[in-house]
Amino acid sequence: MRQIVAFLQARTDSSRLPQKVLKPLLGKPMILQEMERIQKSHLLDQLVLLTSDEASDNILSRVIESAGFMLFRGSKNDVLERFFQCASFLGLDKSDLIVRLTGDCPVHDAGIIDELIEAFLKESCNYMTNSIEPVYPDGLDVEIFTFEALEKACKYATLDSEREHVTPYIRESGFFKVKNLQRPPIHPEWRLTVDESADFLLIEKIYQHFGTVDFTFDDLVVYLEENSALLEINGTISRNEGYMKSLEEDSQKRNKVG
Repeated sequence: MRQIVAFLQARTDSSRLPQKVLKPLLGKPMILQEMERIQKSHLLDQLVLLTSDEASDNILSRVIESAGFMLFRGSKNDVLERFFQCASFLGLDKSDLIVRLTGDCPVHDAGIIDELIEAFLKESCNYMTNSIEPVYPDGLDVEIFTFEALEKACKYATLDSEREHVTPYIRESGFFKVKNLQRPPIHPEWRLTVDESADFLLIEKIYQHFGTVDFTFDDLVVYLEENSALLEINGTISRNEGYMKSLEEDSQKRNKVG
């Protein structure tokens, strides 16, 4: 039977907000709150936290294992290789599915993850996401791809940005059938991810309002539509700043070589 495994990548040495994944939300590290939300999925067979093998991520690793979640450690900068090694360790077959998530999204919604899995299973494609043309707020991005696509990307991707961000080669090389989720967008202009202190302040207010991890995206939409001034807290930060920075660094390297 086809396996569907979620790989949640995280580390603690973020330059913009160090240790962000360990910052407390309702008395529990942010990363654990996110994992509890993700594991409410009805379609995922397994959830694995992928972090680096650097000493800087030892505390994060202990937190994850102490909470009873599965952990895999690998290369800090070659996250694509980390994903491939983890998938190989789990013994995934070529048709098994990997759901890529990131550890800076503490309002991730299991229903949105399941929505994309269901859509993928109905399509003939190698990769699907809800974020090429954003359907949901930043912080609810989901990507799904086959182990076969991951294996090929790991073999052929060469740019640093492709290795660090895992999926650019799959999306952009032209060798894979890529699809974006087709549905009416719901506030894709909102920012609900955590890269800066202002991001965390907004997320903290959301968690304090609900007082629990058990709120849905629909609940969140109602709350933020009624309290739209909260969105001004981090409204000036651009989407995908990290990936844009990686592309710029790739360009600078090519110019030096030229």
